[in-house]
Amino acid sequence: MAKLSANTLGLRFVNAYNLLDHSLRTQYNFKANISFSDLIRRTATLNQVIRLYEDDLIDLARLRNAIIHSKSEQLIAEPHTSVVELMEKVARIISTPPLVVDAMKSIRKASDIHHADCQQYKGEVKCDAVDTISAEASLKDYIMMSATIGHSNIPVYKRDKLIGVLQRHSFLENLGHEMKKGHGVDKFLAETSIEVFIRDFADTRQHFVIVSQRVTIEEVIELFGGNRKLSAIIITSDGTSGGQLIAIVTNADIIELMKVLDSY
Repeated sequence: MAKLSANTLGLRFVNAYNLLDHSLRTQYNFKANISFSDLIRRTATLNQVIRLYEDDLIDLARLRNAIIHSKSEQLIAEPHTSVVELMEKVARIISTPPLVVDAMKSIRKASDIHHADCQQYKGEVKCDAVDTISAEASLKDYIMMSATIGHSNIPVYKRDKLIGVLQRHSFLENLGHEMKKGHGVDKFLAETSIEVFIRDFADTRQHFVIVSQRVTIEEVIELFGGNRKLSAIIITSDGTSGGQLIAIVTNADIIELMKVLDSY
């Protein structure tokens, strides 16, 4: 680390630079012998935030080398405030990434996120019930519930275990296929259980993933970006189908999540 003068902006810049450098090497297990610029290029393929600021960060690496004397390791120039704030912002997001559960209260009225009323208690998130539907319920029950709560993705539970997510689009698509076959719609809706529907008509396993309450906003964005078929991310207390359901995030919520990152 450079021997720093009393230059406040310079001190903040170098501290943020070192924090970002250390965090990226630790999180992605990169060795100390690669340069910061190379580190940024490599982690840009792994991290949405670094990818977003890749060009800026490489420019800032050059700035860092320019403002620190190579022999004395003392600051010889003062970076602009906006530059310092950008480096601090990226370092903050990477070193202490915001969790989705922490962002819920600020975006609970936005788009399609629906979640429990959650609060921290002794290091764990405690929540009231999230809207779910029983696997034994009929498709007619699903229509009534969907019309009432307004969500397009509803978790399906068999006893205390998540077995799927019923999606409005998938439901309507498969209902249309049944109508084309000339099957009686009323009978189909009344007699077909949700468990049978997601098993025989609309396998949803590739359209959702389950993650733990420690999932970060950046990780959620990466999940959606890496799988175009993904329509819902289910957050449970421990990342398993039997864990306490905390929230459902859809790809329609990316904009709101990005806003949280931008203001973090």
